[in-house]
Amino acid sequence: MKKHLTSVLIPVLALPSYAADQSDTLSAIRSFLPPAGKAVAEPPAPEVPAADIPEPQTPPAEAATLQHSADVERPADVSPAAHAEAYKTFKARLEEQVKHNLDDYCPAISMVLSATNDEFATLAWMEKAAEEGNLAAMTYVADARLRSIQHNKEQAPEVKEAYAMLCKAAEAGFDAAVVHRYSCQRAGIGTPKNEADAEKKLMEACKRGGFLPRFLWLQASGRLGQYGDTERPEVKAEAERGNHYVLYAMALLNATTKERIAGLQAAAIKGSPDALYALSAICSKAKPKQSYELLQQAIKRHHAESMWTLGGALCELNSTNPLLKEAGIEPDDKTGRHLIRLAAMLNSATANFWLGNAYYSGDYGIRQDHERAYRHFAQGAGRAHAPSGAAQGYMLLRGLGTQADAKRGVLLIRGAANAGYPYAVVLLAYAQYKGLGMPADADKALTTLQEAAAMGYPEAYIYMAYITAKGAPNVPANAERADKYVRMAALDMGEKARTLYDELSKDGEWEPHP
Repeated sequence: MKKHLTSVLIPVLALPSYAADQSDTLSAIRSFLPPAGKAVAEPPAPEVPAADIPEPQTPPAEAATLQHSADVERPADVSPAAHAEAYKTFKARLEEQVKHNLDDYCPAISMVLSATNDEFATLAWMEKAAEEGNLAAMTYVADARLRSIQHNKEQAPEVKEAYAMLCKAAEAGFDAAVVHRYSCQRAGIGTPKNEADAEKKLMEACKRGGFLPRFLWLQASGRLGQYGDTERPEVKAEAERGNHYVLYAMALLNATTKERIAGLQAAAIKGSPDALYALSAICSKAKPKQSYELLQQAIKRHHAESMWTLGGALCELNSTNPLLKEAGIEPDDKTGRHLIRLAAMLNSATANFWLGNAYYSGDYGIRQDHERAYRHFAQGAGRAHAPSGAAQGYMLLRGLGTQADAKRGVLLIRGAANAGYPYAVVLLAYAQYKGLGMPADADKALTTLQEAAAMGYPEAYIYMAYITAKGAPNVPANAERADKYVRMAALDMGEKARTLYDELSKDGEWEPHP
């Protein structure tokens, strides 16, 4: 069976849904990204709807027939040298980012994507800008290198070099670098662990008045982390300054739903894209029109998860999806893919996972490419995204898109399973059954699949039925027991359970999807 039994390619939020004029909708979608040649600083503060949300009165729209165009070709050379004019614009956007001291790489990164159509081209462009002394690029490159370090390599020469680059940008006053340097000092990455010096340097940065360092200091010093902290004088003072990071954190600490919504509104008005995204989710069923408008506002503020949410909906293949039926938005896979790619480049692990699956299967108008699939899964895993870690582990088990390394693959899959991702438990059972990275043991695989089923993954019973019906050296074939497992799956899956079991049996080999 080549496909994952249950699709996991769905937006994180319920898609904001309402019937809108198609031309206006598509025009709005295309206006989300920064215009070519123009750097984008802070967008204007948005308007936010009232807290009381009535139930919707309008019926859902009819589902659209979806068509998906093929992906366009990437140029053979995606280096900055091959795109001189685009690189000038890219560099100008970075300089504007530094000027305004923003932790917002969207304007610059969108230039890379527009020029190259390659979501992996950014690092080379950033490295060139870093060599030329741009503080934002130096921070980006250092962070990218530090993300990729392996355990027990915290003091490797290349890690120390990345930390030194981060320090240079931090000492020059770039707040994003200050935050990353603080984390490195606290954890002992690239430098000896020194919590006292980390806090001292963070306090020095706070004196410049930047919202991000001040928010981090409040959290790190234990002043903003639990219910009741919102009444602290130093927290209230920072909120009164309009620090949207603090306002968003305060909103999440409120005790009641009404208070949380009011807090999110206050944060959104001051420019918090996370608050806009959260409000969009809250409104998505009861007030879909306002929910969609909030999602638009979050994307205009370059919020990666909002880009992924809308992009995933625009590329959705299943026209019976109730979210799409209610949306009334014309599918636009080109815009959807662009939004998802940009979201991945802006560190959305869910976007990485979506792209990894699309490249793995050749779906959504994207050409099959296991190497690119593996790279996306690896990036998502590097951001502590359990589904991406499990998918990367599976590709390592089988040597798909990368050199086979079953032991490392099992390690990644175990990590995702320990994080509570049920499908990782299924993949661990697959490794046990096939003897990948460990001795083959079908009986142990059955026990592991039972654990996955207990975690709320009924498809695990289908795999148990497959193993039991086929038999193995330490598991006698038993058709009656296999049928019982299918019926157990059917308690949650209905008739689909039998269909999936028949499909798996027909395929002859159990080969899961990432």
